[in-house]
Amino acid sequence: MTPMIDIVFLLLVFFVVAAAGQVHESLLPTELTAAGGIESSEPIERDPWIVEVWLKLRTADAGQTVINMNGTEYADIDQLAAPLKTLAGLSAESPVILDNGPDVPMRDVIAVYDLSRAAGFESVNFAAKAEDVRQ
Repeated sequence: MTPMIDIVFLLLVFFVVAAAGQVHESLLPTELTAAGGIESSEPIERDPWIVEVWLKLRTADAGQTVINMNGTEYADIDQLAAPLKTLAGLSAESPVILDNGPDVPMRDVIAVYDLSRAAGFESVNFAAKAEDVRQ
């Protein structure tokens, strides 16, 4: 009887340990709002080399994603790699802000996000439109 109890407890421990490593699946919402954002009136003192890098993604007439980086347009995501690496080399602390259009495929948004992180930027954020709060 004792060996059977030992085996039951070993199986119990095995299943508890095996189940503890599972990651719970969850959905990632695609609509981001500024409801949880923090707004401050005090100016932030930054290094003069630190500038915001705005990456505005939109869909062209042909269905291709076009990226506007601080006024310069890139028709291909691969063309964006060299300028991002150059900017990250100057100041990796510069925040990258992704402003996604409504029809931009999520695969392109993820590709630009990954490209920004691979270039060496420490902070990659998503732009959100502040909604009017009426009371």
